[in-house]
Amino acid sequence: MFRMIKSNLSRLIQTELEEMQSNPSADFKCLALESNPRDWQFAIRGPNGTEFEGGIYHGQIKIPEEYPDKPPILTLLTENGRFKTQTEIGYYSSFFYWGPWKRVRDALLELIELLPTYPDGALGSVEYDKEERRVLAFKSRLAAPIYGTDERQKLINEIHEYMLSKTTPVPSNSGGDIRVRSQIDRDRKRKRKQEINLIFGNTIRADRCERVGFFDFGKRLRSLWSWS
Repeated sequence: MFRMIKSNLSRLIQTELEEMQSNPSADFKCLALESNPRDWQFAIRGPNGTEFEGGIYHGQIKIPEEYPDKPPILTLLTENGRFKTQTEIGYYSSFFYWGPWKRVRDALLELIELLPTYPDGALGSVEYDKEERRVLAFKSRLAAPIYGTDERQKLINEIHEYMLSKTTPVPSNSGGDIRVRSQIDRDRKRKRKQEINLIFGNTIRADRCERVGFFDFGKRLRSLWSWS
């Protein structure tokens, strides 16, 4: 009985993969590992008209033995600003509901629609602002994530090339270039703050050189403000 169920699952999975290959989508791409047909790699596109537009988001699908009665387990590998990476995405709302009549294709299309929705504190979610998500969408196109074995990486790279050919670039921001510098600016401000804290610490510890420490602090502080 168990062998029959396992055989039926294998046929169902193979049928799904063949259907995806014969009817390719510009929204997503899936490939299965030869070493484990229930372990898939995928990528989805960011939905149009949102801060995710133009992004390519890679992930992993693990198909349970109880499939399709139980949903595929989806995790994202690409930083995206909506879901934590390498964390199972739960079917926690009426919008993202699983039923035995659904298939992997349905799960991926729903995931695309779910990306720009408000997480409302859901487990496994993060809440970045729109500008940060746009920066991540831009970065997601630059290179495929490095993850797992050589066999898995080969699939990831193949999927990335396919999605690049199907997904339009990240739209410009109000007619200008995407503000990738925003993240750089945040990093620079964080570094300045750390340096200022370090200067204050050095000044306080300069027990016998208060005046020297003070003047050094003033000179350094002026240089930091001129740099900003």
